[in-house]
Amino acid sequence: MSNPSPRRVSLLAVLLGLVLVGISAALAYRGWSFYQLSLEDRVEHPDFRQLRPSGVIGNGYGWVAALLVVMNLSYLVRRRLASSKLGSMRVWLDVHVFTGLLASVLVSFHSAFQLRTPIATASAASLGIVVLTGLIGRFLYALTPAADRRRLRDALDAMEAALPGHRDDLVAAVDALPGPTVPPNASMLRSLLAVPSWRAVGKARRASLQLLMPPPAEQSRALRKTIRELYRAAAGEARSSGMAALLRSWRGLHRFFALAMLAAVLLHGGIAWYYGYRWIFA
Repeated sequence: MSNPSPRRVSLLAVLLGLVLVGISAALAYRGWSFYQLSLEDRVEHPDFRQLRPSGVIGNGYGWVAALLVVMNLSYLVRRRLASSKLGSMRVWLDVHVFTGLLASVLVSFHSAFQLRTPIATASAASLGIVVLTGLIGRFLYALTPAADRRRLRDALDAMEAALPGHRDDLVAAVDALPGPTVPPNASMLRSLLAVPSWRAVGKARRASLQLLMPPPAEQSRALRKTIRELYRAAAGEARSSGMAALLRSWRGLHRFFALAMLAAVLLHGGIAWYYGYRWIFA
């Protein structure tokens, strides 16, 4: 039997996570003595002019975060392009998550952990919503096993090798309990309403398959492992269409908030440029 294909955390994702933690720690270390002060006491700090939101360093954090936001949204363009020459979608997704989280970290340090204007508040809130919906979407992506039908077929093949002559009965037991069919373009509400159905089908399939298995006392360790894989594959195949539809609808919600965030960031940056730096070219 070939190995099941869950979506595992890649080495690149681990490395990017370590880089994110390292950058966050370095930024916190650089300005810890400043950020822990009250707003009144910060004025007397020697790094006030550098680390305040309009300071050289603080403002630089904001512009780097804005650049990361634009880079982050390039993932949406990549999803529209089918060319494999642009790199693996998994790599793009890892970089997409990394740039989004790093942008949120830089925005926090850019604001010096204070929101004093409505535009700044709207920008930070929109970014927070995008990061939250993105993390939830990444979690749903990880929960959606790849190639559920192939995994079920491989599990049935393994059971046939372990218990010859049982495949037809096992296939009949699975086919007798079809999973809920959720259209690819189903709304998020419809996808969520299907969750109890696919969970119920998964449990029912397990109970039906258990009736066809030999008693536990007659099961070897290898057979028990094969049986457990069959249970997981049968339940995964039952939820595959609903889980895929839920992930697609959640991506649509995430995309909407991402575009709203981009508008807020551009407005915030435009106002900062107009009132803070336009005089340079006057």
